[in-house]
Amino acid sequence: MSLPKDFESSEEYFTECLKFFEDYQYLYNTSNVEILLHNVLDKIDLNAGDIDVFDDNIDLAAISDDYLIKFFSKLKKLQVFHKDFLQDEVEYNINVPLSIKKKHEIMYLAKEINEICGNNNCDVIVDFGSGLGYLDQLLFETTNYKVLGIECNENHYVGAKKRQRKYHENSLQNVKYVKHTIKGDSHEKINFFLTEKFQNLDKFCITGLHACADLTIDAINIFFEMEKAKAIAIMPCCYHKMIETNGHFKNFPISSTLKNVYERWEGDVKMNVPFLRLAAQPPRVEEKLQDLVFNLLSRAVLQVYASKHNYKLKRNRRKPVKTKTMDNNFDQYVQNSIESGFTLTPTVPLSEDQENPSFNVEDLKSMWANISSVTFKKAAIYILLQNHLQPVMENFVLYDRLVYLKENGVNNCSFKKILNEKISPRCLALVAYKS
Repeated sequence: MSLPKDFESSEEYFTECLKFFEDYQYLYNTSNVEILLHNVLDKIDLNAGDIDVFDDNIDLAAISDDYLIKFFSKLKKLQVFHKDFLQDEVEYNINVPLSIKKKHEIMYLAKEINEICGNNNCDVIVDFGSGLGYLDQLLFETTNYKVLGIECNENHYVGAKKRQRKYHENSLQNVKYVKHTIKGDSHEKINFFLTEKFQNLDKFCITGLHACADLTIDAINIFFEMEKAKAIAIMPCCYHKMIETNGHFKNFPISSTLKNVYERWEGDVKMNVPFLRLAAQPPRVEEKLQDLVFNLLSRAVLQVYASKHNYKLKRNRRKPVKTKTMDNNFDQYVQNSIESGFTLTPTVPLSEDQENPSFNVEDLKSMWANISSVTFKKAAIYILLQNHLQPVMENFVLYDRLVYLKENGVNNCSFKKILNEKISPRCLALVAYKS
């Protein structure tokens, strides 16, 4: 991520972003499941009835509507464009039981790490969140660098060591695994691991394929603290899972520049979980817009029903309803929701003579039938506007991290597109090295 060309300073850019986010915060500061509950779609001030939003070639930016013209005019100033990713066939050279997406990620991150280590004379790679060790073994086999894999999950740690003994016995002296939960102050522990596992260590590179939540910031802070850490190549994700206390995130904003701008800001911008969830959302979705609208509004109807009856909705599994096979049939959606998807729980304890809450199917069907065609169109526009907003929000989050690096003396830093976003939407790597 970088400073858009229309801005001369980080302060100016951050301030302009906050203005934009405040103007359109209804597009992100409410959970998507509550958009009907809080009448969010009413705030999209355009005549949706005249827009053929479900046309496969729809381009909102080309529509002559005052609301859309104003939105895209402001958005354009904040946009950032990355150099195109150059793909070759390296991902098919790895013989492991992984999806094409995972192979693609591992091969191209390994390729990037090899280049960075070569440019910075690193002889060891430290992998944060090493999982089952696929990246580590590939790095050793293709580069001959020593690798320290650090993993907090016991099963993954044990699994990586088993795989190594079974398939990669030749790496036992050069690829080492340790079980440790990485935190911002883990530098002393990591130094101990490196000293214990490898002799004559000179310089090393920090990496991580999925640096979820606060792990990227922890990695940056460790990078600052460890003199022999000369480079970092790490892929951040899941910003919305960062540690939050009383509405404030521990590591966002992280730069003094954005902290100061935000503290002086007199407007009302909520940099909350929905904000970061949209920033972390894949920038492009291959599903049909009609399907996305159905999923959005179906779930929103359940939320309205639960709120109306003073209930809470509890998911019974990670994906409560599998919508791909139901052809946007709301009756089937309700049936699946009732049978296994959701459980209604009362907001206050029930008395002994009260029955556990249950769904009224006819009420739900009636609520669905009363949704207007304009609401369906506005829901589609809401989704499309979020898609346009996402990369701007992600740049805001990630540029904050670049500024933090520069504030701490690391000027050689950038976000680089190292993956094909059609294969792996989380395609950006933070690349930095010390002078």
